Amino acid sequence: MDYNQILEDLGTGELSEYILEAEHFPEFFEVWRKYPYQSAIVGEAGRKGQVTYRKRPENQE
Repeated sequence: MDYNQILEDLGTGELSEYILEAEHFPEFFEVWRKYPYQSAIVGEAGRKGQVTYRKRPENQE
């Protein structure tokens, strides 16, 4: 999975959200922590460890 591309697509609005399953979090986190615009992407925890990532609304930066 190309998590860097997913983060880019979220940041540009090409992707409105990405649902990450708990078992993929370690790989995703390694990419996310190096991503230069990580503050522009927010995650919302869901059930069973799922996290939904979206672009932070511009008025909340």
